[in-house]
Amino acid sequence: MQRTREAMMSPLGVPTILSRRSFLAAAGAAATLTTVGIPAGPAYAQRAGVLRFGLSSFPPNLAPFEYTGTASLTVKLALYRSLMSYGQDGSVKPEIAASIEHPDPLTYTFRIRDNAVFHDGSPVEGEDVKFSYELITAANSKAYLRADMQVIDRIEVVDPKTVRITLKEPTVTFIQVLASGYAPIVSRASKAPDYIGAGPFVLEKAERGSTITVRAFPNFYNAGYPKVGGIQFVAIPDESLRIAALESGDIDLIEYVSTQQMARIEDGPSTHIASVDGPFMYLMFNTVNGPFRDPRLRQAVNYAVDRNGLNKFAFSGMGSPIDGLPVPSSPAYDPALVKERFSFDIAKAKALMKQAGVGSLTIELLSTAQYAQHNDTALVVQQNLAAVGINANLRLPDWASRVALGNEGKYHIGVNGTAGAYNDPDAVSTYLDGRQAPSYTRAFGYDNKDMDALLARGRAESENARRAEIYAGVERILINEVPILPLLWRPQAYGLRDRVKNFAPLPGFLSFQSALRLEQAELS
Repeated sequence: MQRTREAMMSPLGVPTILSRRSFLAAAGAAATLTTVGIPAGPAYAQRAGVLRFGLSSFPPNLAPFEYTGTASLTVKLALYRSLMSYGQDGSVKPEIAASIEHPDPLTYTFRIRDNAVFHDGSPVEGEDVKFSYELITAANSKAYLRADMQVIDRIEVVDPKTVRITLKEPTVTFIQVLASGYAPIVSRASKAPDYIGAGPFVLEKAERGSTITVRAFPNFYNAGYPKVGGIQFVAIPDESLRIAALESGDIDLIEYVSTQQMARIEDGPSTHIASVDGPFMYLMFNTVNGPFRDPRLRQAVNYAVDRNGLNKFAFSGMGSPIDGLPVPSSPAYDPALVKERFSFDIAKAKALMKQAGVGSLTIELLSTAQYAQHNDTALVVQQNLAAVGINANLRLPDWASRVALGNEGKYHIGVNGTAGAYNDPDAVSTYLDGRQAPSYTRAFGYDNKDMDALLARGRAESENARRAEIYAGVERILINEVPILPLLWRPQAYGLRDRVKNFAPLPGFLSFQSALRLEQAELS
C-alpha cells in the first residue's frame, strides 16, 4: 500500500522526511501483539463523528494553569484556549484575541474576538483576561507560568472587548508566553476546580482512571470547527495495549509511541506515524539533599553517561545527543560560542569522584515504567553509573507517583523528558531559574543568582547576537554546575489510523501542544 510520507523536524528545526522504509531501517521489525486487553462495550464501540484518542495516562487533574504532564494538556487544549496561539508552522497567531497592537516595548493592547464565548454562553471579555492572569500570578498560585507572568506590571480593561497589558520591563518572549496552553482565558464567573473555558470542545463526562469524553462546542468562534462531533479520551497506560487498540480499530489516535514501535505502526495496513523531534531527555539532580549537593559529582555523572549508547539502546538511533543547552535551532543561540561541551569520558568521571573524596556511592534514581523512553533511559544511566562506582537503585512508579515524588524532591537523580513552553532559548528558564516553584521538571533546590540574572537579561534583549552571547553565559554555568544534564532530543510520535486526517504535531518544543490541532482533525 502506498503511503504518504510523514514530515518530521530535526533537532535543528529543519524538516526531514521519514518514509516507511526509513522507519524500518532505523527501528527494525517489532513483535506482533495478539491480545489487546481492552474490554469490549459501548465505550470502545465505533461512534460516527467521535475521535477516540488513546492517552498514555489518565490526567491527574484538569486544572487549566498547572503542569501535570502532556496527557493532561492534551485534554485541556480541547477545553480551553489562550489569548494567543500557534499555527502549524509554529508561528504565533491571535487566538481569542482578534488583533494586537504593540506600540512600544512595554505595552500590548488586545482586541478580543466579538464572537468569542465561554461554554456557558457568556462573552469572553477583558475582565476575563484580567481575572485569568491574576489567577496565574497570585502569591499562592501553582501555575506553571507564574514566574513568567510576574513581568506584568498592570492589566487595564479599556472596554469590554479591549484589554491593555503593561510590562515592568521589555520581554521578547511575552507573546509566546500568552500563546502557551498553560495561559488560557477562563470565565471570571467560574472558580476552581470547575473553570469554564472557550475551547472547541465541552466536557461531557469523565470516568475516573478510564475515560474523558468531550463534545463539540457549537458556538466555538472558529466557524466550521471542530470537525468531529466529539473526542473520547481513553487512558491506556501500557504502550503495547495502546498500539494493539490502534491496530484493531478500537482507537483512532495514540500518543507517546516509542521509537522501537514506530516502524510497526508505519508499516501497518491501516495505520501510520506522525512525529517531530521536539522533547528532550535529561537528568535532574537534588542539589540540596544527598551527595549531588557537590557539583563535582554532578559533573562526574555527565562524563559517565554515554549518550550515543543511550540513543542506540533506548531510541533505536533515532534521537540526537545534546552536548549543551537544550534549545531548538534559534538565531538567539549559538553553541559555537562555548567550547567546553558535555561529553562521555570515564576517566574524567572517576577523577572528579576522587576529587570529591568519593570512591563509590549508592543513590536513588527516579524514573517511571509507564513510558518506555523514561524506563529505558533509566536502565542505561544505571548501567553507565555502575561503571564509575555509582550504584543506582531504580525507582519506577506509575506516572502520577513519579510526578508527586519529583515535586517533593524525593530522589537523588531523576529521569525526565519534556519540551519547553516555546521555541526560544528563554524556554530553559523553566528548568534553570531559581525563582521557580519546586516541580518534577526542575532540579530540586537549585538556585544560582548569576544564572537568574542572565536569564532575565536574555528575555529583555531584542538583538539576536547579544542574546546569543547571554545564553552562552547561561550555557557555561550549566556545563560547570550541571543542575540538569541534557541527554538527547527524541521523537514525539503519534500513531494514527489512516482514517484520521488533518492532524500533525507542532514543531520543536511546541510538540507537547499538538492537541491544538485536534479541532481540525477529521475522520474519513
